[in-house]
Amino acid sequence: MEKAFLPIFLLFLFSSCNFDKPTSVFDFERNGKPSFELKGQKIYFPEILNPWKIDQKGEFLIVQESYRIPSDKPLIHIVSKEPLSYYSSKGISGEGPGQISDSDIFDPGLSDSTFWINAVMIKKMAQFNLYDTSRLSIMEYRQPENMILAYTMYLTNKGTFMCMMADSPNKLTEFDFDGNQVAAFGKWEQIPEQPEMDNFLLMTYNKGRLKTNAEKNVFVKASIYRDRLEILDYETKKITIVDGPRLELPPANISGSGSNSALVFSTDQKYGFWDLAVGQKFIFGLYSGKSQDEIQKLGKNSETIYVLTFNGEMHAKLDLNQSVSGITVDESLGKIYGITTDEEPGIAVFDIPKELLKK
Repeated sequence: MEKAFLPIFLLFLFSSCNFDKPTSVFDFERNGKPSFELKGQKIYFPEILNPWKIDQKGEFLIVQESYRIPSDKPLIHIVSKEPLSYYSSKGISGEGPGQISDSDIFDPGLSDSTFWINAVMIKKMAQFNLYDTSRLSIMEYRQPENMILAYTMYLTNKGTFMCMMADSPNKLTEFDFDGNQVAAFGKWEQIPEQPEMDNFLLMTYNKGRLKTNAEKNVFVKASIYRDRLEILDYETKKITIVDGPRLELPPANISGSGSNSALVFSTDQKYGFWDLAVGQKFIFGLYSGKSQDEIQKLGKNSETIYVLTFNGEMHAKLDLNQSVSGITVDESLGKIYGITTDEEPGIAVFDIPKELLKK
């Protein structure tokens, strides 16, 4: 009797273990979340030469050019959303008053009529007016010495700066206008296989884009080398980490030693999240899953968007019919805007399924 009972008990135990196995938020076959296929319409603007980032502010899209354009061409383009049409340009290349060396990070700012651009090369934030006709900035802020290692900066709703630092034990650091540190958020987790990584190398390993919403109450970082989203609730100071769809850590080699060390990834290593957009209700993570070799060979970058809540809960998966390298989202219009990756890049417009925005 006992011998007959043992196999049945083991089978029950094995089945129970499988049944209780946690479901990944990216496992759409098991989590019951919807997937959609979106068809985009591309609009080409001859004024936009080599776009690499796209964001939005009010009634406008803000398109940023790569620095690899002629120095006499504008670094920033303002495009009206309704209808989609070219409005004006901003940004004169240079290091003088009102000029910027590059257009790296867009910040919606705290005013309805202005926005900020972070020129990383010269450690300067420049404020632009959405509606005037000048390409020059109307105000600028130079990073003080204490903030010189900040390579990503955003204004908070308290008038401070939220920064990612090049060499810090913290994931995010908050400074006041005088460069005094007022808060720090999160600590880098050591990589078990490579405990020798210092703060700089851990920053590189977790490198990605940081973005915020218009209310400045949430800051989200999407890692490019590993599959990870990190969501900071600015009010509660809580960081929510969402790992996936791949859970394994990407291999990396350390080149050099000491202060000259750098992290090197293989060109066949697949990227994680290439970009993201933070809307009024949801986070839209643009996922690549392609290596640098594949991107160069196929000419395709990212064709998948994961939609999550601010609490890190999966909401939906969107498969795009066009490859894009950057996105921004207007939930009120129900639109996703992306920079296409073809030979003549333009702006692809996708309709968000209405049922997603009703929830």
